[in-house]
Amino acid sequence: MEDDKNYYIISDYYMGGDVQDWLERMDEGNWLQEATCAAYVRQTLLALSHSHAAQVYHRDLKPSSLLLTTKLPDAVIKVVDFGIAHILDPDNAIIQSNPNEYTVPEVLKGTELKGGSTDLWSVGAIAHSLLVGNGSSVSSRRSWGYVKDDEGWSERSPLARDFVMRLLRPPHERPTAAKALHHPWIKGMMPINTINANQSNTKEARELRYKMLCYTLSVILLPAVVPHRDFDQLRVAFQQNDADRDGYVPRAIGLRLLLNRCQQNEAVVPALNIVDLGRTDTCDLCAIATADLIAREFFAAGPTSAPLMGPFTATDLAPRLLKRFFELFAEKRNGGVPAATVQLNAIRAKTKTATAKDVEAFAKVQYEELLSCLPEDTAIDSQLLTAQLSASAGRGTPLGNEHELSPMRADSPWELSTLLDLFGIFYTCSSSKRDDSPGSIRMY
Repeated sequence: MEDDKNYYIISDYYMGGDVQDWLERMDEGNWLQEATCAAYVRQTLLALSHSHAAQVYHRDLKPSSLLLTTKLPDAVIKVVDFGIAHILDPDNAIIQSNPNEYTVPEVLKGTELKGGSTDLWSVGAIAHSLLVGNGSSVSSRRSWGYVKDDEGWSERSPLARDFVMRLLRPPHERPTAAKALHHPWIKGMMPINTINANQSNTKEARELRYKMLCYTLSVILLPAVVPHRDFDQLRVAFQQNDADRDGYVPRAIGLRLLLNRCQQNEAVVPALNIVDLGRTDTCDLCAIATADLIAREFFAAGPTSAPLMGPFTATDLAPRLLKRFFELFAEKRNGGVPAATVQLNAIRAKTKTATAKDVEAFAKVQYEELLSCLPEDTAIDSQLLTAQLSASAGRGTPLGNEHELSPMRADSPWELSTLLDLFGIFYTCSSSKRDDSPGSIRMY
């Protein structure tokens, strides 16, 4: 609403205030777990990924833009004020006259802003403040790059530092929000790579293990089930819709691609839910291909005129995938009944197809590495197969592989195979003052 002097925005009220309020209340005796920092940044990236897909950019992102649903450490982040800067300050004059430590250098330099890279710099600056404080070490620089000897990093993980360094780069070298969600520091918040049979037996943990099994089995089935021409059509459609060429499309676009191939929403939606193990609401080509296989071969099987009947969960899908696996790869007994065991060489032989070559070339799958968890000279039954694939945690697939985020290669601990321990590291936070930029809305 508006009157003759003001605009008024009425929005949901959150009891936790915003991250800037929280920073201002901190002193040198207070500490925050690195896990909480990573959780806040991850939720911010989820919001950016969603909004950037709709070509809506923030341009003035800072801690006061991040609302907290509660005053507890596990509060959920809500990103606000999208589009405000573009409306109230289209030429960046206000931001340039009231810069803060989160203002992107290209705004201060008056250069043209393109896409969502501006917001990714701000995320890097926010992450820097959350992790080590010293916002001045960012704001004092009116150029790109990163001061590697900033104080405070000795108390933080190398991966956290690597994440920040990758975002505080020139615009063309920053990852997109979707790609940043797959940095190992962020992925550590959803520890898919530590799933095993001895972990928590909660309903969520069991479902996650079944999702991983379904995803991995689907990747192995792709070369034997999907014709090369069929996969190639999907690949071309995916690449045409990957506008920023980062290897990811938003879930909404992935859903549209799959519905063009399987016009059964009841089948496609749960298939996408299963393959999005990291809950990023983004899809790479491997996830799209596996969701396509699950939807068409398992969830939408039967007469197309008949209504689809669930359940469509990973728990129900896993036995059906295992059955198809042994039908394809196991030797046939008398009467055409597949054996209850299979040999690794038989799996390798039937996955060496033209489809497999393209899946490896374009979907970042390495079949030799994926199958390396299986024993060479042992009969593999369903129990052994399930245990080994679950323990491998997606190795050989994009879920288990670590890829470069941006064109510039940096000295990075990302290549290390050690897992990130997010839960025992703390920091001292500094405070900063609220600014008068157009994205700073006074809340009543």
